[in-house]
Amino acid sequence: MTLIELLDDFYVPLRGISERTQALYRMTIKSFGEHLGCEPTTEHLAEMPVARFLASRLRSRSPATAKKDSSQIRALWEFAARRGIVKSFPLMRPIHVPERVPSAWTTEEMESLVESARNHPGSVAGVPAGLFFEALILTCYETGERISAVMSLRWADVRGNLVTFRAESRKRQTRDIVRGISPVVANALEKIRRDRELVFEWDRCDSNLWRHMGLILKRAKLPADRASKFHRLRKTCASYAAAAGLDPQRLLDHASPVTTRAYLDPRIVRTTQACDVLPRVG
Repeated sequence: MTLIELLDDFYVPLRGISERTQALYRMTIKSFGEHLGCEPTTEHLAEMPVARFLASRLRSRSPATAKKDSSQIRALWEFAARRGIVKSFPLMRPIHVPERVPSAWTTEEMESLVESARNHPGSVAGVPAGLFFEALILTCYETGERISAVMSLRWADVRGNLVTFRAESRKRQTRDIVRGISPVVANALEKIRRDRELVFEWDRCDSNLWRHMGLILKRAKLPADRASKFHRLRKTCASYAAAAGLDPQRLLDHASPVTTRAYLDPRIVRTTQACDVLPRVG
């Protein structure tokens, strides 16, 4: 049985993973096949083929990418082993991802980003691209929601200065969440209102959204790497909210404060340091 067949015919329907997650699994399987030089099958769910693949990924990709591949192969391998499709259970090397200092956008950087978005050329589903991206970036910034949830926002769930993100569009898909928006953002949304279901109707392939965001960042003379796209807006919201005394864990709807810690930029969320309390010497 190929790993794609294992994924599509058994794992997806029985585990109920989303289409986006399924696509990520397919990317890992594709990379595994490119390493093997053939179509990956359940026979390749063995210690040495997987170990060699992960070692190769660590040499050519970031630790985070290698860990993602490792986690997905482990999940498929355990699934197959528990159902007797393969005889052995996973035995895989641990992959450690360095914990980086979180980076948010400063207020000055946000001003540049919004100005650049406002001047973005072209159109998106009949809406001037400048208005579309201005509203999108401001909504991400003020609500702190993930881009997937924001892109799934419906006009029926925009009520004045409140927006509701439905459970089925959110990561754990367990509950709706309501977020307030300022009059500035409410006005930005009204400028792109059209007779349609979704607020941010996107009329091209999903990956193009990140490409356009990269162009907006470059025009603003800001970093445009993978870590500086929409998720950095979520970190910005959390950092400024925490600095003002709000609970960032509740804002981001994280299950653990450890997860939230990776979102708080220490330049914004100032904490007491040893240098602040040590007696001055020298």
